[in-house]
Amino acid sequence: ARRNEMPSIGAVIAHEMNSRRKPSDFLPPFVSMNFGTGGGAGIIGAGCLDPKMNPLTLDTKAKLNFVLTEGERSRFDRRWDLLRKLEETGVESGGIARSRPIEEYNSHYQGAHSMMLADGIGKVLTINPDERKEYGSSSLGDACILAKNLISAEAGTRHVLIQHEGWDFHANIYDKSKPSNHYTVSRELDGALSSLLTDLRRMKTKDGSSLLEKTLVVCMGEFGRTVGDLTVNKGRDHNRFASTALFAGGGVKGGQIIGATDETGGKVADPGWNRKRSIYTEDVTATMYSALGIDWTKKITNTPSGRAFEYLEPVSSTTFVDFGEITPLFS
Repeated sequence: ARRNEMPSIGAVIAHEMNSRRKPSDFLPPFVSMNFGTGGGAGIIGAGCLDPKMNPLTLDTKAKLNFVLTEGERSRFDRRWDLLRKLEETGVESGGIARSRPIEEYNSHYQGAHSMMLADGIGKVLTINPDERKEYGSSSLGDACILAKNLISAEAGTRHVLIQHEGWDFHANIYDKSKPSNHYTVSRELDGALSSLLTDLRRMKTKDGSSLLEKTLVVCMGEFGRTVGDLTVNKGRDHNRFASTALFAGGGVKGGQIIGATDETGGKVADPGWNRKRSIYTEDVTATMYSALGIDWTKKITNTPSGRAFEYLEPVSSTTFVDFGEITPLFS
């Protein structure tokens, strides 16, 4: 039950950045892409925070129905007015009860409505065919183009979360006869991520600095994969003892490797920083919060359960852990 009231990282960022929104900001503070309706979609919500901190969810495999043509505008306005009147009638008659799910629904639709009417939305959510080819012509590439557009618009979006599915190869990981294998997903990631970083480095913010300097990019998965011989199904299983992550922009000093594994890549041999232990996902989270000027030691006390939500709980499954920012990234 408590899981439902725990906000995601993106929701916390949206909450913390809310006071900095300008009247001209027409984009949502938190945007997620390609999460579908599976398990991942259920853990990126606002939790106990204001429903406005929920992400705007985009699916780059589907049509992005947020850009109105001039001919569609009048019909859209009529339908929107009708929807509002029907809702008001339902509330007044007692047929629709005011509840958190209803408030979340209304908040989501009101935010989308405001965004659709903004003058700059067409430029943000339009993907140029030549640019799409440059980013690899994939759903991940499309998501990275939109992420770049959202950030460069400087119109309110503070956190973009993109899911790249298909890496969980418990079978046939290197089988090139399969439509999806380690090579295909690696090719998608290489094309999309490299193009994103190149464009962010080239583009300038309103104060003249590189957009990459103002944007922290984090690329990582949930865990690593087992090493050595393949499984009986010619795949690799989950490995919780070693994994990799890429950091760029946002003050990160490039060209360095922090930590090292053993010769097989199966476990951490050198943590590479001053805490004498492996870097955990909580340390990554602390680093992300700190890059945005967020105090990651804070907690939210007014939760439905009455149990405080700490931005970072200093515990693992077995002991207390002293989490912290990954300072070597910036030195």
